[in-house]
Amino acid sequence: MSYVNIEVPDELKKKVTKFLSSIVKLDKKNIRKGINETTKYVERQKAKLVVIAGDVDPPQVVFHLPLICDEKNVPYVFVDTKDDLGKAADLSVGCSAIAVVNIPKEEESALKDIASKVKSLKK
Repeated sequence: MSYVNIEVPDELKKKVTKFLSSIVKLDKKNIRKGINETTKYVERQKAKLVVIAGDVDPPQVVFHLPLICDEKNVPYVFVDTKDDLGKAADLSVGCSAIAVVNIPKEEESALKDIASKVKSLKK
């Protein structure tokens, strides 16, 4: 897990997965799933938050995501497993990375809260 460069508290992981679940329930178009889609939306500066699984194998597949997120000023956070991320996104399979691209009005404050907590972890 050499690409996991921040220690995320369990409480924040739960908050992130709950946040993902709630925005997916509102509209599945609020997220983009998978490494390629996530990378594309970060590079185009359309991602509001990136969530990366901590058990991706081989790790080189997602190694670039924290780097480009930092470069493009996109907050990112890690969850424990691909299965956790897949369940949060209402998928029947695991998922390595997700980009949140649309934030419904009622979830904007939750995103700001998550982003500020993620920012404080990097210091």
